[in-house]
Order: sequence, then structure tokens, then C-alpha cells
Amino acid sequence: MERKPLQIPYGISDFKRIRNEGYYFVDKSAFIRTLELSGSFLFFVRPRRFGKSLFLNMLRCYYDLAEKDNFDALFGDLEIGKHPTENQNRYQVLTLDFSQVNKGKGDTLEERFENYIGKRLDEFIAVYGESYGADFVQEFKGETPANKFTMLTGRARTKGHHLYLMLDEYDNFTNAMLRAEGSNDYRSITHGQGFYREWFKAFKGNFDRIFMTGVSPVTMDDLTSGFNIASNISQDEICNAMVGFSEKEVLKLYTDFKGTGMYKTGEPADFVRDTKPWYDGYCFAEDKRGKETVFNSDMSLYFLNSLVKTGKPPKDWVDRNIATDYDKLETIAAIQRQIDPERAEDVMSPIEALAAEGEICFPLKESFDADAIREPDNFLSLFYYYGIITMKERRRGTDWFKIPNVCVKRQMFDYLRRHYEHARSPNWQDWARLATGFAYDGEWRPFLERLAADFSDTTPVRGGIQGEHRIQGYMQAEFGHLDFYLMAPEMELSRGFCDFCLFPERYRSADVPHSYLVELKFSKADASEADLAAKYQEALDQLAKYRADKSVPTLARGTTLHQIVFQFKGSELVRLEQVAEEQMP
Repeated sequence: MERKPLQIPYGISDFKRIRNEGYYFVDKSAFIRTLELSGSFLFFVRPRRFGKSLFLNMLRCYYDLAEKDNFDALFGDLEIGKHPTENQNRYQVLTLDFSQVNKGKGDTLEERFENYIGKRLDEFIAVYGESYGADFVQEFKGETPANKFTMLTGRARTKGHHLYLMLDEYDNFTNAMLRAEGSNDYRSITHGQGFYREWFKAFKGNFDRIFMTGVSPVTMDDLTSGFNIASNISQDEICNAMVGFSEKEVLKLYTDFKGTGMYKTGEPADFVRDTKPWYDGYCFAEDKRGKETVFNSDMSLYFLNSLVKTGKPPKDWVDRNIATDYDKLETIAAIQRQIDPERAEDVMSPIEALAAEGEICFPLKESFDADAIREPDNFLSLFYYYGIITMKERRRGTDWFKIPNVCVKRQMFDYLRRHYEHARSPNWQDWARLATGFAYDGEWRPFLERLAADFSDTTPVRGGIQGEHRIQGYMQAEFGHLDFYLMAPEMELSRGFCDFCLFPERYRSADVPHSYLVELKFSKADASEADLAAKYQEALDQLAKYRADKSVPTLARGTTLHQIVFQFKGSELVRLEQVAEEQMP
């Protein structure tokens, strides 16, 4: 059956609804066969908003015995429907979503957890109760959740039923607890006889198959001794694009909607090219580094939704409904403050270094317990699992990671900006006035002097990483807040890297008449005049080289291009100079 892409499944994780109500579906069903070849007990982590819940919901519909009569309607035109496995519609499926635990009834977390499990078991019996017998169902109703589970799994074995546990967001409420209450309460539920750990021990051995998803592996490592049968496939090469969209899938998505006439302006290939720096760049498997990256699926659908509704790209390319979900830095900082308050300021060092350099190296940890978050490699690994950084390359025997795209950069810059605000009482009306003059009137000096003064105000306030990383991180945050520009820090031009390339955004700021190449130079507070002079000459030489790059005329087309030297000695601005101004054709 040919399906027309009538609706955009933005924010929808209900597979049956997508398939039955005419929503577009990017076919990931071939990965079902991949999972069966990977093992019976699987563990898979990805950042939020990548389609994990929809993928899990698809698995349930495929394996669920209760969906057998719906198989052709749901899967008939999908890859797995054309070539199903032997396990199609074979299992009675128990689905759990631990993000729902805190929404339930109960005064304590344990009560809410137990009540949630009990409710899900009742729903399970409502679906499959006929195969267990009326007497069993009646007896089942009056028992505690723990007794219900024991009765159910025991009777299933007796009757030869095949059980599949699908657990979504397994780490959701434990991560929230770790952030809000600290490691002591967390340890009480995940160690010893903690109720959470005891339930995972109960899961072990009672299901034919288990598939679990989450955001980080922290909780799993704490549960290892009680639940040590799951294979972590999160970094398997074959699973790199199991959720999220490949570039080919994004192109087909935009092409299919253009083909139905649901938007008429623009070409699909151009939209893929333009959104790639914003939504692409994720890599989750070492063997795919430099070969295959993944788009954030929700953001790609958000962009398409605007094309269909308004006929043009969204005004803000970062969906505000999703932006808060990318703001994981405060979560990581809060966890660190709870676990090790004395080292809380150390959170800023890797963030500033990452903002300054655009990359960072460390050995990624596949799992670690909560108490070990304070260790630098584990702490940085959380940046990866939360989607703040992604795999880049292996260089000289070391694993390097990068910020995946502009969306994440903006979240990082916003976080840095809020952090620096504590050092001053900013007048954002004044800042906006200066920023507008910078972009529309070419009044670069007052805006850059304002940035320099604000940086000087923040410098004495806190310790931590000193020098170039701090000033680069600060300026990244400020320049990154300019909505007029697609800010490209460290853009490669003529085989060099310009500190700040500010070119108007193609869609949102086509009327901005000024563009900039800004070279930032930093020397220590005790630097000599000779050192300052050498750095200045270096800036001049670099700007000349960057301007000669063949891509600059296209990027700066129709604008006045300013080349600026921005030089500091410690926190003091010692030189702010425009070395060239040129009207670009």
C-alpha cells in the first residue's frame, strides 16, 4: 500500500498512530533484524529527542502477540514487513517507561515506583489475561506489585508463554534524584537491598528478551551485580543510525513532501545542505568516525513543519520546545555540585575549554557508577551521553570529541552567558542596541568595547581555567548570542582557523549589510611589549590569509566586510583595530 506523507510526525512516538493516521514514517524497521542478531538482552543509550521512544514503540508492535492481526497494516510496506523474522508477533510484551514514575501516586519514590509497576502489570493482564485463566486473573488483582510479578512470570513459564520486557527511560527518575538530592539517596535505591536494584534482579531470568533504553549508563553500572546480562550495543557500528536520521533519510523526507506539493519554495537538497550545520554531526560509533553522521530527527521535523505551515524555514532554527532539552550542562553541573561541592567550579573548566577549542580529548567510559562521576574522564563522558559532544576522530592514539552542531553550540554559549551574568548586572536593552548597530550600521567599536569591558568585569570573580580559554569561551558566548549571524568560530579559511567569522544567515538575516572576520589575540598579564607586537603582526598576517580564501566572497556577498584585530593583555583590552573594510559585490 502506497502511503502519502500527509502529516509530519513531529513530537509523536506512537507508532500505531503514525501508521494508521497518515503520518510520514522514516523506515527504521530493518534494524529489528539487527537487534535479533545482537542478542536477547540489549541496552541502548542515546541523547534525548532522537526517536528512541518511537523506535521502542515500533518494536512492541512488531513483537507483540496482541498486534498479530494488525501486522500487515502496520508493517506491510516496511522493510521488515516484506521479510519478517521468525519472532514476529511471538511475545507477550511488558512495557515500562520510568519517566512516568514520578507522575504516579504515592508519598515516597518507592511507593510511586511500586504503584507504577503494579499499574503496568494490571494493564498486561487486561491484554493477555485470557491465556492465563479466569481464576488466575481474579487472584492476581488483589496482590502487591512484587507478588503480581512473581505470579505472572511463574505462570508464564508453566504455560510456555514467551515474555519480552521493553523498558524506556530506565535512568530517568534516578538521574533526577541524583541531581536534586545527591548521591546518598541515589545509593539507597541502587545498592544493597534498594528497591530499584531488587526489581532489576527480578527482571533477570524472567524474560526471553529485554530491550532497555536510556540517556546515560550511570544507573546501569550501579546495577551491574544485580543485572549483568544485558549487552550494551550503544556504540556498535551497525547501530550508529538506528535512531536519528541519516543525510539520505533527511533528503528523502524533504523530497517526499516537496513531491506532494505541501511546500513549493526551495529545493530539498538545498535545505539539507543548509540544515546540516545545525542538526547533523552526531556520531556514536568509533568505526563510523569520519564516515557517517546523524541528524537530530526532531529538529529536522521541526524545520520541515515550518516549511509546510508557512512556506519558509522557521524564524528560529532552534526549536524553543527542544532547546531546554539540550541544556544539559546545568544538569551535569548540578550533579557534580551534589556529589563533590568543593570541586563544583571545576565544571566550568572543560566547558570553557570546549567552547574555546571546539574539541576535547579523553577516553570515553562505557559505564561508571554515580560516585565515580567526579573523576574527570567519567565527568566528560556525561557530556557525550547527553549529546553535548560527539565522536570526532582518533588522532595520535587519542580519542577526540567535538560539539556536533550549531544547535548545541548555542545551548553551550547560552549556558556560559548565564554563568558570566552572575559577575555583573547586565543591561540587555543596551546590549541589544549595540548589537544591532554592529550588524546593521557597521558600528563595531562600541559593541566590541562593551564585550571587552564585560569580560574584564567577570575575570576576578572566579578561579578555574585562566587565559586564552576563558576569553575565547566568553567571546564565543557573546558572539554566539547574535541572532543576525551564523557564527562560525575557528572556521577553516586558507588552511588556517579564523577566531570569529560572522556572516549573515541566509534565511533569517539576508538584510544584514555587515560581516566580520575577527581575530582574537591574548597574552598573559605580564607579557612584554615585544610579545604584544608579535601577536599583533600575527593577527594581521592571519586576517590577510583568511580574506584570500575563495569562499569568503560568497559568504560575505553583498555586505561590507570588516577585518578586526581584538587584542588583550590579561583581562585588559590593549588594541581594537579595523585593518580593512571592503564592500563585497
